[in-house]
Amino acid sequence: MRAWTIRGGREGQLESAALEQRLIIAGWEELGDLGSCEAIEDVGALLEQTYPDEGPGTLASWKHQLWRFLTMDIDDFVVMPRKFQQIIAIGRLTGPYEYRADQPPSYRHVRTVDWLVWDLDRAAVKGDLRDSMGAYLTISELTRRDAVRRVTALAKEGRDPGYTGAVDPPADIAGLEADVADAGTRQLAARDLIGLWGWSRRTVGVTELVDQELAARGLTVEPHFNSVRLDDLVTVSATDEDVATEESADPDSISLNSHSSSASSARKPAAEKDLGWRIGTLPFARDVTTVSVDGDLGLAYLHMVEADFSQLPVVDRNGRARGVVTWQSIARAKLTGRGHTIAEVTDHDAPTAREHEELFSRIQDLRQHGFLVIVDSEHVVTGVLTASDIADQLKLRIEPFTLLEEVELRLRRTLNRYSREDLPTRTKNILEKKGLITLGEYRHVFQEEGLWKQLNWPFDQQSFLDRLDVVKKFRDSVAHWDVDAPEAEREAVDATRQLLRLLQLVA
Repeated sequence: MRAWTIRGGREGQLESAALEQRLIIAGWEELGDLGSCEAIEDVGALLEQTYPDEGPGTLASWKHQLWRFLTMDIDDFVVMPRKFQQIIAIGRLTGPYEYRADQPPSYRHVRTVDWLVWDLDRAAVKGDLRDSMGAYLTISELTRRDAVRRVTALAKEGRDPGYTGAVDPPADIAGLEADVADAGTRQLAARDLIGLWGWSRRTVGVTELVDQELAARGLTVEPHFNSVRLDDLVTVSATDEDVATEESADPDSISLNSHSSSASSARKPAAEKDLGWRIGTLPFARDVTTVSVDGDLGLAYLHMVEADFSQLPVVDRNGRARGVVTWQSIARAKLTGRGHTIAEVTDHDAPTAREHEELFSRIQDLRQHGFLVIVDSEHVVTGVLTASDIADQLKLRIEPFTLLEEVELRLRRTLNRYSREDLPTRTKNILEKKGLITLGEYRHVFQEEGLWKQLNWPFDQQSFLDRLDVVKKFRDSVAHWDVDAPEAEREAVDATRQLLRLLQLVA
């Protein structure tokens, strides 16, 4: 048994389709009956013959989509996020592929389905599974992170049990392409995505390279790999190059909007390149304690006192943010003679933010309230960012610059001990032209045996030079924009601190 995600059509069509119990792909009417296709190559050959003016990437995308529609097994689950509403439909396939020649031209490719759930709240689906349903393609398979088990639970119980295990990355770029071609999507950590190109940190150059490489392969990634933490999941999917607009709909069918040669195409824009400091890249509390809007106020007090919380998000039964309880909101309610229930002490104006937002655009809210409740696309609470978190992060990011600055100042002071005539020729030339030398140039000074002995430092020369090399490389890396905090190079930060301690003794 497998599970598939289907991009749904207009709401008027969907309600009628609940009674008709069928799925219909709108478009590709020029192909005719696909029932004779025994392999994916047969579908590809028909597409090439019928649409000779389309590019190979488009044909490959259509080929895989149509083959998925043909080969979905009876009893497989289909999950359809319903457009313009925060609900999804879940059904089970009940019949094989049919070609209904008596239907309007755009609605002849058919599968029958038994709809089990028609109005499941999207917020009931946990974020990772919901993201994997967000492919640009009409049909994609939900293959990883126990998708079938979770869809089964959603259909039967209306809840997603979730999945906490790791996600194994593809072995290489070709593996990523193969996984997307096979299933329509592929989830992996942001770290593993850039790692496919040999990178471990996200600089401007890395961002440009990976974006270009993905685009060249007809792939897109959401959320953008620069707007989340390195170990957070992103979803890579194929970009459908010709997504049809919804025109001339059969009121008794579900239009999957895959392709229509008569309709104008509309491509979803590529993910924004996040070259700033995004909220999602910050470490903040993601295992959040919440309280239900109709929960026990005494339990809320207990959580806040025991864990020293200043705020406690208030949520509905699916985890959507409905406000926040703070000591201030409790005090205000008590002063007015209320404060006996969660609802009475809830501050409904609490600030919320999405992980992709730029941090500095929300600094004023942090200053005013002291926190931001982080929510996902369905307004489900996923974390809390506090002013204390920002202070810790600023220290983490600023400290390396202060360490490097003091290292350089003390090295310059040491250089002044030498007579200009004693310095290496290249060092003298640099000083004459620029007045200052870089960290890398100090090595040429200190590796000179005579100059090292003049210092009379109680350190091993080679060990000192080795530390200087590490610090020089670190200095070069932090000189450029990098979305990842220096904690990603903790050893380099420690080496810088150690070198500074040595210099503080002698310079």
